[in-house]
Amino acid sequence: MRPDRQSGMSLIEVLVAIIVTAVGLLGFVGTQLAAAKYNKEASLRSVATVLALEIADRMRSNIAGVKAGDYDRNMGYAVATNAVAPPTCGSISDCSASTLAQLDIANWQKELAAALPGGAGAIIPGTTMFAKSIVVMWQDKSLMESASPIDPACSSAPNSNTPVSGIRCFNTMFIP
Repeated sequence: MRPDRQSGMSLIEVLVAIIVTAVGLLGFVGTQLAAAKYNKEASLRSVATVLALEIADRMRSNIAGVKAGDYDRNMGYAVATNAVAPPTCGSISDCSASTLAQLDIANWQKELAAALPGGAGAIIPGTTMFAKSIVVMWQDKSLMESASPIDPACSSAPNSNTPVSGIRCFNTMFIP
């Protein structure tokens, strides 16, 4: 008869189990980091959507300003980040259609700058009567870290022949 065989795990088996567990934990951590990154991007897109809809609602309440072209701000990111001075009318009820459009744009630009990193916006005249393209732009450092730092959504943005690296865009159409 042979003596009893060794029972239990060998040292090699324990080391293999530790390595497999470590690789699994690293994969889990990587997944969590990616999820946090994409959650932040989704949050910024949601804010951009809300702000685009907000200016669209302001434009709907001032159709005379839309028809006169007072909301048009066809400019690239570098110019759009400049603050717009609000008009001097006392209140919304005292403003003309033109000054109300200026007030709306000044407030919108201030909200964009506060809610989005490097937030700015443009309103581009459309090809059909009174249609406008609303473009919300913001800085995205994760885009700069990618292989392609130009957001394809910015191709329809103003001055798209020279898009800016690291800028995300959200586009929507306004049709009264």
